[in-house]
Amino acid sequence: EVPAGYKFGWLPHHGLEQSSEVGSNFGSWDHKRDASLRSGLKLTRSITISTNFTQNFSTTRSSTGLEQLSMTRDYVAYGELFDEGFPFPGWSFRISGLEKWPIIKNFAKSASLEHSFSGKETRSWQFEDDKIHQMNFFNFGAFATQYKNNERSSRLNQNFSPLIGLNFSLDKNISLTFRNNMSKSLDETPSGLTISNDKSYTSTGTYTHRGGMNIPIPFYGTLKLNNTMSFTLNFDLNESREERSGDKINLEVGSFSESWKAGLRVSYQFSTKVSGGIRYEYRESDTRTTGKKIDRDFGFDVNLAISG
Repeated sequence: EVPAGYKFGWLPHHGLEQSSEVGSNFGSWDHKRDASLRSGLKLTRSITISTNFTQNFSTTRSSTGLEQLSMTRDYVAYGELFDEGFPFPGWSFRISGLEKWPIIKNFAKSASLEHSFSGKETRSWQFEDDKIHQMNFFNFGAFATQYKNNERSSRLNQNFSPLIGLNFSLDKNISLTFRNNMSKSLDETPSGLTISNDKSYTSTGTYTHRGGMNIPIPFYGTLKLNNTMSFTLNFDLNESREERSGDKINLEVGSFSESWKAGLRVSYQFSTKVSGGIRYEYRESDTRTTGKKIDRDFGFDVNLAISG
């Protein structure tokens, strides 16, 4: 009889006799342990904070004796090479009611501020016919240090999305948004490491006008058209830079790219049957491989709803 622990997965071996002459495929064993903790706090009517921490361990053993382990958890890393850090939950908060603050109250009907951070540590190991200690779910650092030579890959990253996010609603149907996102990651393998830095700035302004017009038509009367027009202006700036190191000490600049674009779109809607828009966008990009490039884009669209 097969043990119940083997059936449900907490025992790695069934302990039964089996013939080695039947075949070489004795199956594989997978074991996963996941834990997550989420929490939220509303300090005031206008300030909300939320946190999230997750940690995942997995083990895979094949019939050939190859064992692969992997781990992912929320983590805060710091230092030039991310050589320092500690497990810590990601967080996000939102502050509304900024329209009551000095200066802002002079031009905004409503305003809010957003901020969010998430950091991850991911590592994987490979063992072959080795006796290893069990990975401790609550003391992972000791395992990572002891078996550093068996590590096949690791990735540390931190992401502010957004670092600062602002939303404004002004008089006369005008709205403004601004986002600043930042991310940094370190990928390490036995052959070296790669550090990537990305920054982006995004801003959007929208103005909406609602009105109408009366058109006299012979033998019909007056045709009333309700129309809505909106003007959207956006600006985006993106920077990306990569650094590499073969000896894991000295860094050299790898690929990089910088780009920005600005665009204007005018959308309109006459009654419920006619709508369309006009757009124009200007883009510039500069990369290490292709150099500087300029793009211009213009277009329009018209939509007619026909019913009978």
